[in-house]
Amino acid sequence: MQILIVILTLMVIIIGVILNRITLYSIRRNTERAKDMATIMQHTLDENNYVIRLNLQNRLADNLYGNFLPHEGMSYEESLNYIHPDDKHIYMAFMNRLVKGAKSSECMFRWDRSTKEHKHDWRYLRDVGIVEYDEQDKKKPVNFYCTLYDQTEQMLLEKEDIELTDRYRKLFEQSIVGQAFYDKDGHLLTANKKLREILKFKGDNDPFYYRFPLFEIPNFRFIIYKKEKEDLYFCTRTIITEREVDCYVEIRIHPIFNNDKELEMFTLYIRDISQERELYHQQKKNEAQIQRTNKKIAEYENELKYLMDNIEMRFFRASFIKREISFYKDMSAPEITMDFDKLLSYFNGTPFIEEMKKNPYDFFKEPKRLLSHSRSFFQNNDKLEWHFIDFVPFHDEEGKLTGTYGVFRNVTNLINKQELLKEETERANQSGLRKSAFLANMSHEIRTPLNAIVGFSEVLPMLTTDAERAQIIKVINNNCDMLLRLVNDILALSSFESGDIKIEPTKTDFAQCFNNLSISLAKRVQNPNVEFKTESPYPTFITTIDGGRIQQVITNFVTNAVKYTKTGHIKIGYKKQVRHDLEGLYIYCEDTGAGIPKEHQKKVFDRFVKLNDFVQGTGLGLSICKAIADNCGGEIGVTSEGRDCGSTFWLWIPCKEETTI
Repeated sequence: MQILIVILTLMVIIIGVILNRITLYSIRRNTERAKDMATIMQHTLDENNYVIRLNLQNRLADNLYGNFLPHEGMSYEESLNYIHPDDKHIYMAFMNRLVKGAKSSECMFRWDRSTKEHKHDWRYLRDVGIVEYDEQDKKKPVNFYCTLYDQTEQMLLEKEDIELTDRYRKLFEQSIVGQAFYDKDGHLLTANKKLREILKFKGDNDPFYYRFPLFEIPNFRFIIYKKEKEDLYFCTRTIITEREVDCYVEIRIHPIFNNDKELEMFTLYIRDISQERELYHQQKKNEAQIQRTNKKIAEYENELKYLMDNIEMRFFRASFIKREISFYKDMSAPEITMDFDKLLSYFNGTPFIEEMKKNPYDFFKEPKRLLSHSRSFFQNNDKLEWHFIDFVPFHDEEGKLTGTYGVFRNVTNLINKQELLKEETERANQSGLRKSAFLANMSHEIRTPLNAIVGFSEVLPMLTTDAERAQIIKVINNNCDMLLRLVNDILALSSFESGDIKIEPTKTDFAQCFNNLSISLAKRVQNPNVEFKTESPYPTFITTIDGGRIQQVITNFVTNAVKYTKTGHIKIGYKKQVRHDLEGLYIYCEDTGAGIPKEHQKKVFDRFVKLNDFVQGTGLGLSICKAIADNCGGEIGVTSEGRDCGSTFWLWIPCKEETTI
């Protein structure tokens, strides 16, 4: 009996220990679940986002925090309809990781916030999920808890930053000017595509150019220094033997400073001007090109003769009674026969067809030759061909017109060769005109400043006072500057591409410039029957203009007036004038010369326009004046009552009078 009591007591103790262990394990698991849920809720409350639960038994998801899903919840299968098609595989892989035993996982996907309306209101969501397992079966997942963070704004900002960066990168790479950035020590940071082309980089990051600092490059060694604070502009011949570079370039180096006025980096701009240097040599090549063109013309003439002797030809015979036509390559058998309706379909849009349809008997009663443009009769395509058709009527025994016969010649190649011959002839003529205009314009435009430079240089040694010498030297310098600008303009106008004339306004005393120019221009009026007058109403007129360009316009005005004025006077002057509510300067050149008919006044400023072919000049002077006026934002024109009534050429440019220079 005592043994039985002991056994029962031991069993009670063992059972109590087991129950205690089970209770402790359950408490521990519930505590861990509570911690996980607390963590999710804490993140949710902190981030102000959403928490949803997916029950794996019924595959239904509902809201735990927030109103991300409808009130009644949503099935897993239905939720896939609102995920972006490109992101479904990402979301499904995320769920599979949780199903296969991952304690937590996360992914990023796009969600249609409009849900059932399907407006494609896509939001970027980051999903962080954890798994809840069955209390009995630790490996069996029961619920997924997902915390959703809306990161749409962040993603859009990142996308905008990427697009902005790409845009600036494209602008940098697609620039028509070579550009590079160097750090403050002169080490190359990056270079755009154009610079890499000019300097013949071997790859985008050629180590050769990254090896040498900017200050040690032979071309720049004695020009730029580490503490350089001003922009540098210069032209140089660049020779880099290692990269087979040999070209003439125009370079600008611009230092960049931070807010503390400390040097940050250098920007280098480079433009290849080798082609401009070749303009003169190109003129020599034009002569050889004309010779080659003339040779081609002779070749085309020979080919044309050959085509005329060996042109493709067929005979035809048309019967008005049978309403059919037959074409013969030889006289043995017809190559093709067709009715009139099919024949007419080949000539759609040909003018003489309508005339033929109205009265065919009158149309064919006399022999005639026609040039037609029709689809090919003998090739299975819709290609249009040119044909010469010679018609000869034939009659029956009673003299009634019953049909026509003749020759059908394919002259497509002949017509094409004629057009090509016209084009080549016109091209040769234009090339010769451009060459002649260029050379004549060089003589016309450069002679004025050269005469002033040579003339005043001869006078200079004869002067005794410093004031007189200073005045003469100033006139020479002005004409040297004008000559340089003229050469640049003539090169630009003589090229096949149109170039803009650069305007560089500076603070100038225009009254003094005008007086100096008047002294130079007075010597051009050598006809004793013509009086040269000037009107300078102000002792000083300080303003910001490109004085050299304005002098160039006045010089062109006077040069033309001298050519066309045989008696009377030539007068130049200026005054202040307001136009379009803007202050400005009105400059004029009045003459008593030949005058200009009103119908020609609008075109005198066009290039190569000359109203009198017997007067020396190229017709480029006034076109340069108009380009200067346009680039200054001003106006230019001429007033004249007609022939033998004189002319007044004028220029107005916007500018304000200033008090000090």
